[in-house]
Amino acid sequence: MVIPTVHFRSEYSNIPLRIAKGHFATSHSHINYFIDMTYTKHRLAEARQAARELAIKFQTSPVVDTILCLDGTEVLGACLAEELIEAGIKNNNEHDTLYVVTPETTSGNLQIFRENIAHLVRGRRILILGASVTTGTAVLEAIEAVRYYGGIPVGVCSIFSCLDTCAGFPVTTLFQSRLLGDYQSVPSNQCPLCRAGVKLDALVNSYGISSFL
Repeated sequence: MVIPTVHFRSEYSNIPLRIAKGHFATSHSHINYFIDMTYTKHRLAEARQAARELAIKFQTSPVVDTILCLDGTEVLGACLAEELIEAGIKNNNEHDTLYVVTPETTSGNLQIFRENIAHLVRGRRILILGASVTTGTAVLEAIEAVRYYGGIPVGVCSIFSCLDTCAGFPVTTLFQSRLLGDYQSVPSNQCPLCRAGVKLDALVNSYGISSFL
């Protein structure tokens, strides 16, 4: 079964938000909307537009050396790096450019950097980029990893967010959950849909959606 999505248009962005209402489980919570970010993450033209809008909104730090990409946002991250350079955001890198990296996640859910990547984090000012910031757990794990490897977190960006701030940083985002009005992200043991006996429609994570037949 394919979960159909509809386009939600916001006056705050030229990017469509593709949504489906239902009952979905993530690794950290239950949600009543599936946010399909496939094209924003993987279609170059849309990623460029999203990066352009994020760069305009991003005012957190005068210096960014590395963009740390979560949730499969590497294409968006590369576009955002170009837009930040174009916007005059400074970096301290030797070749006057930004690095774009992705952490490796272990089976124990730890984010690590191999030796050939770690020097792109150590001592550098890191912008965390995620697809969705709902509970903030993944961002907090990324910030913990950055600090462990000697990096300096300077901001958080996302396509969609339920939070205005995370770990003390304002979340620069294209879409706030309040735009949907009745969006909910709650712990599974407090889910009102579960208590009402509504079965799950699908499991969702950063890779996408797996529907129940």
